[in-house]
This record gives sequence, C-alpha cells and structure tokens, in this order.
Amino acid sequence: MKSIVSDVYIKRLTTQELGYRRGRLMTGGYFYISKSAVGTFFKELDKYVLNDFLKLDFNDPLEPNNIIQASYVYHNDKYARENGTRNEYRIYHNRDIAKHELHFQPFEIVVFIKENDDNYKIEHFTPRNKEYQILQKAIEESKIRGNHALLTKRKYYDLISAYN
Repeated sequence: MKSIVSDVYIKRLTTQELGYRRGRLMTGGYFYISKSAVGTFFKELDKYVLNDFLKLDFNDPLEPNNIIQASYVYHNDKYARENGTRNEYRIYHNRDIAKHELHFQPFEIVVFIKENDDNYKIEHFTPRNKEYQILQKAIEESKIRGNHALLTKRKYYDLISAYN
C-alpha cells in the first residue's frame, strides 16, 4: 500500500486519451490515470472484478454548486480473465465533463483536487493560462513517469498563488 496521500493530481493530456488517431479525432475521450495516483489520490478498485468502476462526483467548473459525475473504471482483464493484458485506470469523458468533443485539447493540463473521498474539483489549463508553465514544471519535476504529478493542496496553492 502506498503511504503518502495526496490532495491534488495533475496531468497533461495526450492525443491518445483524447481520441486522436493519425492526427484526427476518431473516438471518445478519457483521462488516463497513473497507477501512482491509485491508492494515494483515487480509490483502488477490485482487480478481480472485471472492469470494476465507480461513479465519481465533481464540482461543475462551469456551474458552482452543481455536481456532475463521470465513470472511473479499472480495465483489469489481466487479473480478471485468462490471457488478459489490460491493467489501467481511466475516467471517461461525458457531456458533463467535456461539453463537446474539442473541450479538452492535447497538451492541456487538468488538475483534480480532492474535496473529500467522494468529491473532486476539476480545473483546466491551456498553454495560454499564466499558471500553465508552473504546472508543466511540476509535471517535469515529478517522480511519476509520464505526464503526471501528485501534490498536497498547500503545495499546489502555493505554486498557483505565485502567479496571481
């Protein structure tokens, strides 16, 4: 079990997870979740229940006091089926999370902030946002492989407030 619990999960979006194939938008999108964030930020799901999932509540960034939901799924056929290969966590986009197909773009940054065990706030930064570069630096300095970082709320708000 991982011992450090984080309040903030930062990820830079990739073309693959946003549904781009050969430079064109072809499929629905999702947020790929690093296994480093499972158990430290998001709940662990049952590895022996095929495609175990939870509905996560998010505070709607466009309508304060409105709760929206998205499916958090553990694609786990590596453990749940003979000859399975998949072992990854995803949060799938829907019209509540992504208002349209182009809502999120490759290389933008999404920040998940844990409000409590069952509720999250989501923030979205494009390269035009002044906070983008500091968040990109946090990802680059992260010990998590890929486009991810885990922080405490204090560290996150200290970084963001430096640019306000």
